[in-house]
Amino acid sequence: MSIIQKLPSDIVNRIAAGEVIERPASVIKELVENSIDAGATEILIDLEDGGCKRLTVRDNGCGMDPSDLQMAFESHSTSKLDTAGFREGMFGVGTLGFRGEALPSIGSVAEVEAVSRTPKGEHAYRYRLDGQPPEPAAGEPGTVLEVRNLFSRLPARRKFLRRPATELSHIIQQVTRIALAYPGVSFLVTNMGKRSLDLAACDTLRERLGQILGADKLENLIEVAQPGDENSPHLHGFISAPALRRGDTRMQNFFVNGRWVRDRLFTAALRAAYKGYLIPGKHPLAYLFFEFPAEAVDVNVHPTKSEVRFRNPGLMYPLVYNVVSRALEPEDRSQEAADDSGSDAKAGIEQAALDFFANPPPSARGASTGGSGGSIAGAGWSAAGGTREAVEERRELPEVESPGRVFQLLNSFILVEEEDGILLIDQHALHEKILFEGIYRQLLEGDVVQQKLMVPEILALSVEQAPLLEDGCRLLGACGYEAEPFGEAEVAIRAVPELFEGKRRKSRVAEICQEVFSWLEREGDRYLSDDETPELLEQRLRALASLMACKRAVKAGDRLSPEEIDSLLEHGDLAMDPRNCPHGRPTMVRLSRRELDSSFDRK
Repeated sequence: MSIIQKLPSDIVNRIAAGEVIERPASVIKELVENSIDAGATEILIDLEDGGCKRLTVRDNGCGMDPSDLQMAFESHSTSKLDTAGFREGMFGVGTLGFRGEALPSIGSVAEVEAVSRTPKGEHAYRYRLDGQPPEPAAGEPGTVLEVRNLFSRLPARRKFLRRPATELSHIIQQVTRIALAYPGVSFLVTNMGKRSLDLAACDTLRERLGQILGADKLENLIEVAQPGDENSPHLHGFISAPALRRGDTRMQNFFVNGRWVRDRLFTAALRAAYKGYLIPGKHPLAYLFFEFPAEAVDVNVHPTKSEVRFRNPGLMYPLVYNVVSRALEPEDRSQEAADDSGSDAKAGIEQAALDFFANPPPSARGASTGGSGGSIAGAGWSAAGGTREAVEERRELPEVESPGRVFQLLNSFILVEEEDGILLIDQHALHEKILFEGIYRQLLEGDVVQQKLMVPEILALSVEQAPLLEDGCRLLGACGYEAEPFGEAEVAIRAVPELFEGKRRKSRVAEICQEVFSWLEREGDRYLSDDETPELLEQRLRALASLMACKRAVKAGDRLSPEEIDSLLEHGDLAMDPRNCPHGRPTMVRLSRRELDSSFDRK
């Protein structure tokens, strides 16, 4: 008996589904791309539980007759590529799909029903994967595809689905990417009867970006363009001015012939072009579109077509780098950027000084300041105050007794001369740890003092963050903010924690709250659960305290006055364990006189 056997078609389709269908957003991507290829100008997406229970995609495209409707669910059946086209070079196809895998793959792992009608058809036809031929049904011209109970036939995969809010966020991100490439198509996404995304058809990419980002961010975008020739693609799109940046690369989008793709060459070139304009850890926004001749790009590289191969990959890095660099450096913008950078840095240092050093605590060296135990945040807390039992005893640490001379090095480190050596301190890491201990203690004890705002601050969320609105407000509430939904994609902040915001500092409410929502996008599934445990609660509070401490701490590059340096050292002496920052990095390095002598071959 033969050992090697041919797999049944249903097993083949389930294997293909594992490559193409990862979550509800993957299904939406495949179905919406089919709608685009069918010439649709209106696409409606309706969801239940973020698409985990049900998702429906309705379009006004060309529709299918009964024979095509049934054939569409057969493996490797497609209207977008014929045999001649394949032989002549399928790798340059001009459609979003061509493999013929999506519908049979979806049908193998979920319950699928399709209703379709051509413009000239007398009525629509309904088709289910039950072995029966299509049957007449009511319906408008176009196609409606309904998918229920995704992964019901793959229980192991279903366990990996996230919370409905997270899955909805991924769907919004996927639809937004497609909408950027096709501004002439309108998109409407609803979940549980509520509108989650509504993008009307428009004429230009700039208009589409305005719908997605809002007018404020649109003003900080720079248009770029580079005509193509027989050797290089046409490039156009928008990049952000240095003033508009993020802590991640989620809003860097690259499109090849209308298809969103991932490519490390593009990302690396963009990062290199912004070098000197952005501090480490900050990333620009980018929406760059490349138009290639059909034979110059191979899209048959990845099952989801999210990766491509170029005939001349060596051209891509310099193309992106040069176009972006030129856009960032015109004379008027160059001077403006330099002025903004200088003023922002000066304002940041002044604000940090007001907030960080306004109320120094009683000196750990015995010199009384006459203060009331004020903090680095200027909000009346001491880093050595009461904490949980696990950290109630302060660790025995070497103290900085009667320091000699103190210097700031490279606007990032503090050098303290000691009796038997020197102490090098990372100013950001030490400040971050001090803030972390105070913030974490107050969050843990639920004793956060609030300060009411005379006028509520309104925080506008991105379209991807909008599904996380309720979770975000709940997290902000746990952090001491009084936050509530304000419409479908905005948050009203009515009170802030004094500990985090400070009394004498210009408010950074929107910035910190935005950081919480960005953290929720990245880490929400890890720290949020319907089954709350003390361990999960503690992990979440530590993560939030670390996030806010890092955001509020003075940065490497901030010049500090002698008084500010002394206050930082005093607060460091009061910390429970100032040796490591919340991320585990050391805050200080001590070099003894013996180690210094040995380094210079002294006896």
